[in-house]
Amino acid sequence: MKMHNKYALLLTLLIGCGLGVLIPITQPVQPGTAQAMIQKAERTLAPFELQSAYGQFDQHVLRGQWTIMMFGFTHCPDICPTALSRLAALETQLTALSIPWQPKYVFVSVDPQRDTVTELDIYVRHFRPSFIGVTGHPDQLKLLARSTGAQFQVDNAPDNYQVAHSTMLFLLDPSATLRGRFDINQDLSELAAQLKRFIYMAGSQQN
Repeated sequence: MKMHNKYALLLTLLIGCGLGVLIPITQPVQPGTAQAMIQKAERTLAPFELQSAYGQFDQHVLRGQWTIMMFGFTHCPDICPTALSRLAALETQLTALSIPWQPKYVFVSVDPQRDTVTELDIYVRHFRPSFIGVTGHPDQLKLLARSTGAQFQVDNAPDNYQVAHSTMLFLLDPSATLRGRFDINQDLSELAAQLKRFIYMAGSQQN
């Protein structure tokens, strides 16, 4: 059976995590490169309401600190675990740089049918105790995805359950405004340095 054109196009753009297929977005960047690793963006998040193991998670929870957000799901065989492992290493790099605005790290599951908030909490804390896992009603997930520019598709057919999602990570400022997006598949020391400069400059502009 031929795949619908819309879904075929989506899978071309996204990562087919349910199948364990990786479509590289960028090649790893070598240390010392001057290439900009963060794509600038500015978009205010629409109000949304999700859940974490600690209660309601919405745009108000994001206020007051920088946030790095990624989308995925716990049954992802390799791409999500790899990204979370690299994100944990990035947190170590940023902590070592002693930036004054250490970000919060949020993993958004786009697969609420299988990912409960309890399971999410156990899953993300395996990578780093500070990580937060959130999920919720599909409509609310789509709302947050549209606000950040992320995309995902869940096909929950019993005999062929598939999930595809964007692999970019999203940087939100203390006013819960999207400020940038980046690929975690880059040199982490240089990425941390660029994030430090990016956050410092953005913070200075807000003061």
